[in-house]
Amino acid sequence: MKLRTKLCALTFDDGPELELTGRVLNKLDQYQVVATFFLVGSKVTKETEPVLKKMIAMGCEVGNHSWDYQSLVTLQVDEIKSKYVKTQDVITHLLGVEPKFFRPPNLETNQIMFDVIPLPFIGGIVCYDWIGCGTSAQERALTVLSEIEDGAIILLHDVQPEPHPSAETLDILIPNLKMQGYEFVTISDLFARNGIDPTSNKGCLWKIVR
Repeated sequence: MKLRTKLCALTFDDGPELELTGRVLNKLDQYQVVATFFLVGSKVTKETEPVLKKMIAMGCEVGNHSWDYQSLVTLQVDEIKSKYVKTQDVITHLLGVEPKFFRPPNLETNQIMFDVIPLPFIGGIVCYDWIGCGTSAQERALTVLSEIEDGAIILLHDVQPEPHPSAETLDILIPNLKMQGYEFVTISDLFARNGIDPTSNKGCLWKIVR
């Protein structure tokens, strides 16, 4: 009996941005894999529309990463709801698709956020590629490879200050995981192919789906 293919989901935060997000999309295209991009609503504009349209054309998925980089844990209900709704609306209006998943800024959560935002919250394996850490492509990839398991969500950033070797990280990460028998899927497909309801983990961040 043939075993089911191991699955993982690449995800990227903090975009879109024409050049940096474009580099990541080019690598995904090169390796013929898909990913899920958690978009910052204020950056979803006519200027960044070309990379956003390319995401969709490639079969990638988009998620909600709030309106800006501000943490939501200190905000009132109306402010949290406004940032979430504005981001949903601008993505839906520009791309014609409505995000199904939410990733909180800085992965910070509280009960008010879970009550106000109706989407499943997505976390993931982090590789410390945010500003100030100065990690190399090799270090980022090795962090993920040391924690990977079937059903894992991988959290990377497509937009950070230079130098920011996200694309180079994929040159290490994707071939290694393919050699281990992993297939790359969107977040929606990760849940669907595991037969799991993404709303079944209310009040928590998803990191592993299986």
